[in-house]
Amino acid sequence: MVNFMSFSIEFLTISILIGGLLAAIFIKPDEFKNTRTSVFVSIMSSMAVIVLGFNVYVSTVGLQNQRSVTSAQFTKDSVDKMWLLPNNLLTEKKHARSEFLSSFYYNNISLYNLTKDLHTEETIESALEEQYIAIVLIQSWEDYLTFRMLDKTGDIVWLCNFLQWAQSPFLRKIFKNLKYNFATTTRDFALLLFEYADRIPVPCTDPEIYNKLSDEMLRDPKLLRIFEARSNKKI
Repeated sequence: MVNFMSFSIEFLTISILIGGLLAAIFIKPDEFKNTRTSVFVSIMSSMAVIVLGFNVYVSTVGLQNQRSVTSAQFTKDSVDKMWLLPNNLLTEKKHARSEFLSSFYYNNISLYNLTKDLHTEETIESALEEQYIAIVLIQSWEDYLTFRMLDKTGDIVWLCNFLQWAQSPFLRKIFKNLKYNFATTTRDFALLLFEYADRIPVPCTDPEIYNKLSDEMLRDPKLLRIFEARSNKKI
């Protein structure tokens, strides 16, 4: 059936070409303009242009809608992977030390007060869980640099969250040991986050400072160079 349809289309195409060629040879242009055939061809040509234009419009609208749906789904996946997953890990892990976990929430005064004087002894289990959590957080930074242009969440939102994580002295220590497992742009991004996080008091009683520093970061030439390098895949 498919072969028959393909043959029919090819036959029709060839017939139209042959018919057009014969018409061009035997029909005189001056005489043809005054015939009903000329009127019919002109009408059909106009209708073809209209149909083609409508088809282009419908295709464009469909493509835009598909892009919107894809972008929305990608944004949801990004939030799930780069924000909900890390926060779930911080609440689910049972061996990670309490002061390690609270170090990612220095804007939570109650949590800070509950753990500020703790000096829990490190164990093999706690060290492994804390390292895993750190890897997930740093990977979130790398994913952000890779996919930020496809995500609708917005740079400010992500940077505010990342600056909170960057305040953790435990994360910084682990980063020094693991940084060469990540792209150069990710390492540069982490160092810039740590630099800005140093300007945030511990504990932080003014959450607005995260937003202000994030806005400042977005105008920092160092961050703009990181974005450019990542978009050019110079990692």
